[in-house]
Amino acid sequence: MGFKKFLGKVADKIEDKAGDIKEAREERREAKREAEAKHEEFENKVYDLLDKFEIPDMDKFLMKYLNNKPEPEEEEDEDTGRIRKIRPSRKDYLEFVWEHIEDNEINYTQLKDFSLKEKITSPSFFGDDKEEEYVKSEFETIINSIKAGFEPEAIRNEEHLEAQLTIYLKAKFPDKKIQRQITTKNGDQLDIVVDDNYVFELKVPKNRTHLRNLSAQIEEYVEQYPNLCVVIADTSRLQSDDSGEPIEANLTQNIKEYSDKYKVKHGVQTLVYDIVTRK
Repeated sequence: MGFKKFLGKVADKIEDKAGDIKEAREERREAKREAEAKHEEFENKVYDLLDKFEIPDMDKFLMKYLNNKPEPEEEEDEDTGRIRKIRPSRKDYLEFVWEHIEDNEINYTQLKDFSLKEKITSPSFFGDDKEEEYVKSEFETIINSIKAGFEPEAIRNEEHLEAQLTIYLKAKFPDKKIQRQITTKNGDQLDIVVDDNYVFELKVPKNRTHLRNLSAQIEEYVEQYPNLCVVIADTSRLQSDDSGEPIEANLTQNIKEYSDKYKVKHGVQTLVYDIVTRK
């Protein structure tokens, strides 16, 4: 083999090797870009979810899964020498959560499950439309059962109506968890809650003001419990109740008017029963 031919083969091998190295470097760069893109996508997904959390929600989540949370910092006042505590900011909480996610001590699935259970988000937030459709269908089944079978007797007050409906639901749906007077994270009281998901708010209104106040309650409740139904006792056949509070003359018409408002404004159904009160 001639020397020039030999050098040519050596050069070809070097060129091939250089090409392989270049290709390998490009593959590494591409892999790095893909990893960075996936990390950014995951980070955005986590922060989009955490954006739905209030600080008390993050407190509860962190104590459940880590038994730890950001603590207040102490700062000494230069003038008085007094020590004051500075509460952690929302930014402090977000950084704390992310730090523990990166350490694999908590994960996105736990955040998702917690947010659904605590009604911070709905299934549709995660694109789980089928699950949400099932939930709505089940809620309709419960409501339709009440429409078809619940026949309240004379009541003394709202609490008595609540007791009657609770007894009916427990008899009709023995496999479901039926609870009364459940306290929300905001300190409000929910009259009846089924399976931690379906809420029934009961009212025995005496006038238009009671119905207007109920609208404000509904607006607040549906943020946490979108599956909400209102049950109203129309006691307009009476002139007053046990408390002596007068019952508005146009109560029946006002109940119909506000029932329509609850449906249009909040998407909430209202079941109205013509009931008398008893002493």
